[in-house]
Amino acid sequence: MKRKKITRMGSGLFAGLMVFLCLAPFVMVIAGGFWKEGTGVSVQAYYDVFLGTPRYLLRFWRSLFLCLTITAGQVVVSVMAGYGFAKCRFPGKDVMFFFLMILMVLPLQVTLVPNYIMLDRMDLLGTDGALIWPGIFVPLGTFIISQSFRAVPDEVIDVAKLDGCGLARILVQVAVPVAKGGIVCAGLLAFLDAWNMVEQPIAYLKNFEQYPISVALAYVSTTEQARQFVCCILVLLPPLFLFSCFHREMVEGIVFGEEK
Repeated sequence: MKRKKITRMGSGLFAGLMVFLCLAPFVMVIAGGFWKEGTGVSVQAYYDVFLGTPRYLLRFWRSLFLCLTITAGQVVVSVMAGYGFAKCRFPGKDVMFFFLMILMVLPLQVTLVPNYIMLDRMDLLGTDGALIWPGIFVPLGTFIISQSFRAVPDEVIDVAKLDGCGLARILVQVAVPVAKGGIVCAGLLAFLDAWNMVEQPIAYLKNFEQYPISVALAYVSTTEQARQFVCCILVLLPPLFLFSCFHREMVEGIVFGEEK
């Protein structure tokens, strides 16, 4: 009994230490936003970012719209491609899926130059399309959603076909509800990837005003440390909100992927 108590106390202390180490940076950021050199505690930085200076919020909403567009496009493409890999038969499917998995492990830096060349030939450099189109066609979402679609029983799809359902109706009314966890998981990962992108805007965009907030944050004046902290909080809000709302679906999508 004593050994069990010691083990429980040790586990609790270790878990508490891990929680403290994870939360300490966030607490530091929040507290740093209230500190201003020379005047001490102040809410001026929060006022400047959220109310007093519109350029921060304008860039925030523009970046949010850009990321939601990328996420929506990637989910649509991944759902259609994932269903094809999971439930349809066509020549070369296994080979294509193998190459899809290879593309998943390629670092972003490997594809920057080819994407730059293609975007230049398509006359998209310097536009929002230079970020949107490469962000839509990402293999990770297709892989996750295809693994979730494999959980849909083939018998259910066969029954739907006998009832006269077409491919689109089977996809929307049968497969998507079952694979909802994987779709939400892919959508969250797509949003986080788009929200945190740094190399792509620097490489593909020419005007500073077009930079998303993930890049513009680095250009906040270093003499205004409190404002930097508040901008960090502003960047943190969308991922934190989405994860708090859909964390169960994200876990389900990861579990589906591990089971398959």
